[in-house]
Amino acid sequence: MSTQLVQAVWGGILFGSVYGLMALGLTLVWGAVRLLNLAHGAIFVVGSYIAYFVVSRLNLPILVALPIGVLGAAAFAYLMHLIFIRPVIGKPGFDNSTLIATVGISIAVSAAAILIFNPEYKVIPPVIGGNFTVSNVQITKQGLLVIASSLALFGLVYLFLTYTRLGMAIRAVSQQQEAASLMSIPVVRTYGMVIAISGALAGLAGVLLSPFFFLNPNSGFNPMIQALIVTIFGGLGSVRGALVAGFVLGIFESFVEVYYGVAWAQPGVFLLIILMLILRPNGLFGIGEVRRL
Repeated sequence: MSTQLVQAVWGGILFGSVYGLMALGLTLVWGAVRLLNLAHGAIFVVGSYIAYFVVSRLNLPILVALPIGVLGAAAFAYLMHLIFIRPVIGKPGFDNSTLIATVGISIAVSAAAILIFNPEYKVIPPVIGGNFTVSNVQITKQGLLVIASSLALFGLVYLFLTYTRLGMAIRAVSQQQEAASLMSIPVVRTYGMVIAISGALAGLAGVLLSPFFFLNPNSGFNPMIQALIVTIFGGLGSVRGALVAGFVLGIFESFVEVYYGVAWAQPGVFLLIILMLILRPNGLFGIGEVRRL
């Protein structure tokens, strides 16, 4: 097997897992709350910096820092819900208010990270160190962990939404908020749970991906943009769409990058997205909104 092919396949699977891992929390919030959470990248940064603090300042191992970072990100997301989102649920201008609030939170988190940790790049150690070689291509064990974690989380989220009472409540709220409320489903509490779960997923992505990209106060911006692209490509609110779109875009980008050069990767991805949205404006697995006349 040629080195280029192995490199393209490995890069595509890894890119797809990274994109899917970031998009999972974003698409979950949109599907349940109809909230475009532009603070998703900031939550990614919060989880990463908490893990970095635990490792560098408290001198604890990364396996201890990982769950602390995930819980810290979930707590931050839930606090964001209580202060900025919950007061405007069901009120006119909900979309605009939450959009501005999440952008403001993102800016505030970046500024706070600069003040507390300074703007220099930080290094979070990998959860699993080491690598091995296949056809002269270096396969990292941390990369394999990211791939396994991404697939496992998609499976767990699917099972959670399909077979648990809270998951069914989330699906009911996403389909019709008023009807769910009439069936005694606590809509506001459900919103808070979804945002906290999404925050935990973003925090996990931050801790797992920071060893690849390093960490700085603005390191959540690019992953958030990638997650937004994957979410739109797969269909807003579709968990299955986020998984498929992540791997489609990741593999496409990797093959273009290996065989045609890095300069063609991003333009090729955006051309693919434009063509797909022309053919399917709602994304791969998205459905149109049903409006009452």
